[in-house]
Amino acid sequence: MDSLKSDTFQPKNRRQRELAQISLDGWQTMFHFFCGVGGFTVLILSVFPFLDQSFKQYRLPFLVWYPYDTNISPFYEITYLYQALCCYFISVVNMMTDTLIAALNMYIGAQCDILCDTIRHINGPDKELDVMWLNCIIHHRKILRFADCSQQYFNWIVLLQFAASVVSIGLSMFQLTVVVPFTSVFYTFCSYVVAIALETFIYCWYGNQVELKSSEIMYATFESNWVDAPIDIKKKIQFFSLRCQKPIKMSSLKIFYLTLETFMKILQTSWSYFALLHQVNSKK
Repeated sequence: MDSLKSDTFQPKNRRQRELAQISLDGWQTMFHFFCGVGGFTVLILSVFPFLDQSFKQYRLPFLVWYPYDTNISPFYEITYLYQALCCYFISVVNMMTDTLIAALNMYIGAQCDILCDTIRHINGPDKELDVMWLNCIIHHRKILRFADCSQQYFNWIVLLQFAASVVSIGLSMFQLTVVVPFTSVFYTFCSYVVAIALETFIYCWYGNQVELKSSEIMYATFESNWVDAPIDIKKKIQFFSLRCQKPIKMSSLKIFYLTLETFMKILQTSWSYFALLHQVNSKK
């Protein structure tokens, strides 16, 4: 957060503020949509016993063993409220963590946009050119440092999230094949699969945007006014271009890269897990 508040990361003009605002608007749209899908899923899970009238048999939203009889009042009502509140709390924590990680990646991409715009509009006397390029190099180093700090924060979170997503999507798809179609149970699992898939897609989409936008820095260097620059500045530009040839890749412990290709692999693995469960169940 201190890095984001520093002068280096601030837009320098109206054009750069508009670039940053586009990224921020996209993240806010994703935030509201994701919270809407997550909130709808929590609502369906919480009121499920009322949808199929199973509350009359003292059915709870989740099948859990308790060291007391939940089939009598007021233990049933208290336990029901407890499960609903826990489901809401866990969902809020998960959604806020997911959108925070997406925001970190969004800021990294926005900083790459700002840096590209600065590089493309470098112009002036030789002394000013030297200072401008030096500031761009410092800005790029700070972006790399910020990306590294962000990865250290969410390394294990993303790894566990991806592993849980594979199992959750596969199991939920299997449950869809064994429940009665177009019932409240069926729609509950459908909403859950959509929420988990969207959650995983958010990680991969914003990580993929970081890689794409960071790869544009090298092209922005070629588009800058470097032809008439002195030799010493050209050498700096050359070394800077070599460093920028390697885009920023957000990953989880260097095992999974946050890209759209990884998202497709997660879906393929979930489908394989589902096919295995379905095949075993069919034989039985």
